[in-house]
Amino acid sequence: MDDDKPEEPGADVVPVDESPASGADEQTPAEPAPEPPTVPEATPTPVGSPVEEGDAAAIDPDSLLIDRHVASEIFGDLYTGTTTHGPAQLGNNNTMHNYFGKQPLDPIISKLPALSVYVATDVDDQLDDMLSRRSTACLVGPRNSGRYSTARAALGRRHKRGPVFEIALPTDVTPEALLAKPSRLAEDSGFLLRLPGDGHIDVMRKLAALFRQRSSSLLLIKDEEPRRSDLHGGEVRHHAPEPIEVFRSHLTNALPDVEAEVIDGYLTDEVEAALKAVYGPKESVALANAIAREHPASSERLSAILNRSQPKRRERAAAILLPGTSESSAKGRRAGQHERAFRLSYAVFYRRPLHYVFEAADLLLREIDSAALRPDWGSMALQHPVPELLGPVLKKDWEAGREAGNAALGGSRIAWIRDAGLRGAIIDVAWHDFDGTRRSLLKWLDRLVSEGDETMRRAAAETAGLLVHYDFERVHEDLVDRWAASPKPDVRQAAAWTMRLSDMAGDVGPKVRAKLSEWCSSRSNYQSDTAARVYASGLEQTVLAWSMYDLARVAGTAYQKRRRVVAEAVNQLYRPDRAGWILAELRVWAKGTPLLQVHAVGAMLALTARVDAEAPDGRPDLLARLAEGSIGIEDLGHLWLVAFFEAGTATTAAMTLARWIRYGESAEEFRPYLIALLDAMVPKPAMRRRILFYLKRMPGFKDGLPDWMQERRRDS
Repeated sequence: MDDDKPEEPGADVVPVDESPASGADEQTPAEPAPEPPTVPEATPTPVGSPVEEGDAAAIDPDSLLIDRHVASEIFGDLYTGTTTHGPAQLGNNNTMHNYFGKQPLDPIISKLPALSVYVATDVDDQLDDMLSRRSTACLVGPRNSGRYSTARAALGRRHKRGPVFEIALPTDVTPEALLAKPSRLAEDSGFLLRLPGDGHIDVMRKLAALFRQRSSSLLLIKDEEPRRSDLHGGEVRHHAPEPIEVFRSHLTNALPDVEAEVIDGYLTDEVEAALKAVYGPKESVALANAIAREHPASSERLSAILNRSQPKRRERAAAILLPGTSESSAKGRRAGQHERAFRLSYAVFYRRPLHYVFEAADLLLREIDSAALRPDWGSMALQHPVPELLGPVLKKDWEAGREAGNAALGGSRIAWIRDAGLRGAIIDVAWHDFDGTRRSLLKWLDRLVSEGDETMRRAAAETAGLLVHYDFERVHEDLVDRWAASPKPDVRQAAAWTMRLSDMAGDVGPKVRAKLSEWCSSRSNYQSDTAARVYASGLEQTVLAWSMYDLARVAGTAYQKRRRVVAEAVNQLYRPDRAGWILAELRVWAKGTPLLQVHAVGAMLALTARVDAEAPDGRPDLLARLAEGSIGIEDLGHLWLVAFFEAGTATTAAMTLARWIRYGESAEEFRPYLIALLDAMVPKPAMRRRILFYLKRMPGFKDGLPDWMQERRRDS
């Protein structure tokens, strides 16, 4: 059949239930049987994997997303607003192949811009020597240590005449895929690849000859293993640059017209002390940029900027969790534990009602007491008032929150912190300065997720998203992997939120994507469902096709037949400039197995319900794309027709189509496109009768289509 024409629903369309739709008039005549032949039902959900309560319900659009402000609260200066990792090829559809394409998904090789600022490290000479002798090497170091900039600078020095590229690998594609198309690698150029997990030594060995032939260099970036002291011959251990020099260099670059004496004037004793306490170059750069933006003329303004830096926030957080004896209200057996538990809970449940803080603090104390083999001492009810539990610093913030009213957040008694970035700093200090209670902290988060409501699950997931940066393997082993394999959809969603948030800052992106690939191909239906939930929560791969590839793998399992997560995930991947490619891909899904067809229809219905955010009249977004010619009308028509032949979606398809037609009643310029869409949907009279059968049940369509559609309809 010609791909440019809509296919008749036949062998690729699941038969519909011929019973009347819910709420239909009892006098409504029976629906006419369609002409196309029917096929057996799709594979049922296996025994032992029932649809959990609420798991098959519709998902409100955007309801699973992580708020952007949470990332800045949790990560502070580490959060840059960038939420995708790898080469900047997101939305480049020219190299995409669909899930059923004959060609595999190719690695993306993208040119990197030159570094505007670079501060030398003590490993530069060693790295230069390594690259002069080898075509492949590996830079090993801790995350957020500046290793990415060091690698780019080293490749730039090695290949002065050629550019530096970054390589990003699709799901389940190994670095050895570069051997298949050596011509894609530019000659006399540098190439950078961030590699999660192990296997870097084999990669260097297998690709050495290829890069030597191209007179180029490949530099891998790998996480440092905490218990490994020896290095392979091709490895160099990275050391972070001097933080004061990072600050000075970036401040000079941001203020090119300012004299050096003025730059040095900003390096006060207080600023230098803060720079010596940074976790990595990003925090030094953030402080330099903050000063450059305001260019403070007084020491008071400089101190105000400094107080918003991560080192100063951690200093205040330590004062909050480690109060002096004179500040403590603690009496009796628990010493200051109940205060610290309450203050940590206050940070975890920032912007949430205060009763959650009490409940969560009680659970945390129980976990600490259990680990210490103490008897159950009961809750801390009526022991101390809130101001005493919070201490002098947080007391002022809590009172400010009460004065603001915060009616939008559900009440005046909420956990409020004026400097939102202090939230993550308190969690940071609790993890690092109370490392003996880490197991209790993780068990506490587990209880919040397994026993709490959505508010508790979101707060716990946000906290775990930060802790993942400190110990990815442990937090995943103790929490996230178990949540992902839970039979409870709400618990799986907590794992998805954790994954999404942990990807929003720092350098754990490659590990997050490796874990996501593991879940997508897992034999566990629960883990693959969690992978879809990660996409529904807002995560995107470097290239759109890679995300759709993962979702197609999840959608092809019988477990997903009645679930709506895949459709919401596709909805989150949508952008107006991607509409044509996504609809073409969904049509490919609809031609595949009955299981994929179900999700193609669900995703299409989610997209057709969207409104154009830039149009004030609430026009359907896909209708606007149809009018501008950026989507294939045959793709949309075919998917919509399939929706009318699905028992569970025919009524929704009619409701959405009716909304589109009602919009055409008042917007005449869109009428030709609506007529053309209906022509693409119903090439045969029997199919037209089926659509009219459902449309006549919609308000305002008792007499069928409007006159302006009837006059232009084809007779064939």
